[in-house]
Amino acid sequence: MNLRRALAVGAVLVGVCMFILRANGYELYIVALVGLATIVGVGLNVLLGMSGQISLGHAAFYAIGAYVVGILTTKLDWSVWTTLPLAGVIAGVAGVLLAIPALRVRGPYLAMVTIAFGFVVEQGAAEWEGLTGGWNGVLGIPLPNLFGFDFSEREMAFLVLCFTVLSLYLYARLSASPWGKAMRAVRDSEIASQSIGLDPTLIRVTAFAISAIATGFAGGIFASVTNFISPESFPFFQSILFLLVVMIGGADQLLGPLVGALVVVLLPEILSFLAQYRLLFVGLLLLLVLRLAPGGFVGLATELIKQRKLGATATRRRDVMAYLSAGSTGRSLSASDLSVSFGGVRAVDDLCFDARPGDITSIIGPNGAGKSTVLNLMCGFYRPDNGIIRLGEADVTRMAAHSIAQQGVARTYQTTQLFTNMTVLDNVLIALRRGRLGAGTIFSRGGDLEHQELAESLLAFVGYRGPLGQPAGALPHVDKRLVELARALAIQPSVLALDEPAAGLDPADTARIGDLLRKVTRTGITVVLVEHDMNLVMSVSDRVIVLDAGAKIAEGPPAQVAADPHVLKAYLGDEKPSDRRRKRELEPGREAVISTEGLCSGYDAVSVIRDIN
Repeated sequence: MNLRRALAVGAVLVGVCMFILRANGYELYIVALVGLATIVGVGLNVLLGMSGQISLGHAAFYAIGAYVVGILTTKLDWSVWTTLPLAGVIAGVAGVLLAIPALRVRGPYLAMVTIAFGFVVEQGAAEWEGLTGGWNGVLGIPLPNLFGFDFSEREMAFLVLCFTVLSLYLYARLSASPWGKAMRAVRDSEIASQSIGLDPTLIRVTAFAISAIATGFAGGIFASVTNFISPESFPFFQSILFLLVVMIGGADQLLGPLVGALVVVLLPEILSFLAQYRLLFVGLLLLLVLRLAPGGFVGLATELIKQRKLGATATRRRDVMAYLSAGSTGRSLSASDLSVSFGGVRAVDDLCFDARPGDITSIIGPNGAGKSTVLNLMCGFYRPDNGIIRLGEADVTRMAAHSIAQQGVARTYQTTQLFTNMTVLDNVLIALRRGRLGAGTIFSRGGDLEHQELAESLLAFVGYRGPLGQPAGALPHVDKRLVELARALAIQPSVLALDEPAAGLDPADTARIGDLLRKVTRTGITVVLVEHDMNLVMSVSDRVIVLDAGAKIAEGPPAQVAADPHVLKAYLGDEKPSDRRRKRELEPGREAVISTEGLCSGYDAVSVIRDIN
């Protein structure tokens, strides 16, 4: 944090403290509600902003934390200081138990599961009268006591302020940590995250647990502040308000929950003169805000005032060849009797091959031949019906995709799968960890100088010349290919599986990809290449395998395969192509139905057709 920012934060805190010292009881209560909504918003921001999961049941975790404090302090005379951490822990355990089955679904289905959980907790609190007091609730929840000093409403406001600042600080640390990068990677592309060794289920469950802990802790403080709780204190509408806190403030923004809490809590109070119509106007204003600023107030302000600091370009700081050689380990990748069917279609049929260290083994064939399916089987995204896949001596046939990546099998995709909302540098930095996050790094700063230099060196090695701070989703097509290659190499692979790396590239860029692949094989890495560009395949391959309708029809050196009659038949068919040119020119005076003149088109920066007449 620079000096100017520190002074600004200090000035705001001093101002809030001065307000608390002079506020009346009602104003102190509003301050406490803003702080508690911020804490819940921080937890929900981890779930929604970082990991991309929607929850409409967070009022349930809030209620769990409140009832833990309320029941233990009134019925067992426990100290508030003892019950507050316990409230967070029990809510966190509930979050994990909910997350494991809930994360089998996505989008609106996940939202429905969390809504159902909220109703279960609310009705459970209402019906379990012996424990919760039912609709009569729990009364007489005490305020904290510290060294014989009883807290009043003013001290509680200061306590909430301290916990609010702490929650924002911990969020900033989590955001910059490897766990924060991993959560964003899973959010942006679950498939690509598995290819660098990340376990999406573990990461999402962790996000759910952190979110639930923060919400349960805030609920425990709420119970002490209000002195009374009942099922009516935690309606479903409260979950909607918590979600609005994040969305209005700005998802995945540090100050988003604070700004959102100020709007959601204070706006009804400001419009109190409208009496029974105030909630109607609040709803209309919130709809207007979400329409005009979908990224929230903080997101909008950031876009308006920020100066784009995209960072320097990549420079070679480490010996990348030595780094790759250390991870290659000289292991081959082999498949025996590999088969898989989808419905009645035999996508791969009894395929056997052996890809050797230091060689480029290319898999080619017509569209629909099963080439990408073979890569998906190799990398654990599909499970074969029959057959065995071995990495060296290890059987990886039934391993999960992230486990195979941790074993040293890297992957790129026919359509690039970058973490689009992360920077170029962060795309490579998270891959360097090879899925090994560690509990001790959850709130670490994440500024490892060695990893930073290695990530820059990998980007320079593949030929990326753009800014390191550029969002990956804003890159031109060729740079996306290069960054994806650098990310794949970052896991220090034994096997590099490439799915059409030259797709959409012009001949010069394709040639550079070929040179890069030859450099990679000199480190002892096993390269498996699926590609339609025959010039690239024939110029770099040591061995070529040809598939047709899922079955291998040829294998051998490039020149031998190119002359194989079975290969020519698979690509060109049995018959000679018919001459379908126009037999004669158009009759004079007749107009063409469709004509083109100088027609050019393409995708992004890639030119596909040029000057068609």
